Amino acid sequence: MVELSAHERGLLLALLANGTATNTELARELRISPTAARKIRLRLERSGIIRGYRPVLDVSALGLQVFALLEIRLLPKGWESGGGTGLQAQLARHENVLALYRMPEGEVTHRALVGFRNLEEFDRFVHILQSQYSDFMAIHRTSTFSAKSILKEDPRWALTKILLEGDEHQLPKGLERVPARVPTAEEP
Repeated sequence: MVELSAHERGLLLALLANGTATNTELARELRISPTAARKIRLRLERSGIIRGYRPVLDVSALGLQVFALLEIRLLPKGWESGGGTGLQAQLARHENVLALYRMPEGEVTHRALVGFRNLEEFDRFVHILQSQYSDFMAIHRTSTFSAKSILKEDPRWALTKILLEGDEHQLPKGLERVPARVPTAEEP
């Protein structure tokens, strides 16, 4: 883990609690000047720790109802075409692929989390993979679930725990309200 100052960790914790916080609000939270908060934020952005700011959307309300976890094995021919990176990049760019992970070892070389409006879209996607890419990859297993089955999809609590680990007493004053516990299933 990168070594972070107390103010850097504090700013990240405050952004985890409210990703739209202004520099003035962050400064108030950290009990520093808005200029100092801006400099800390810029330093974290330039270092790549903060890669962007995104809204938290209700995927179900926007129409994504069917999800699947695909376990994929890239076949030798798939690795030969661009060292496997071309096929990986194609999957990563696909509009229905929400996340793509390269597995370090085993029968499965990739896992993809995909989302669709309905089962027909999902079936069409799998059919295309099986018919057009069967020489390059094999789908080992699919696990499908509905949007109503999602119980948690929020990394904030794990990141909060990491940021608080070990040096809670060195955090800037005012961050005592940041929870250092795992929420129940009913909490956001």
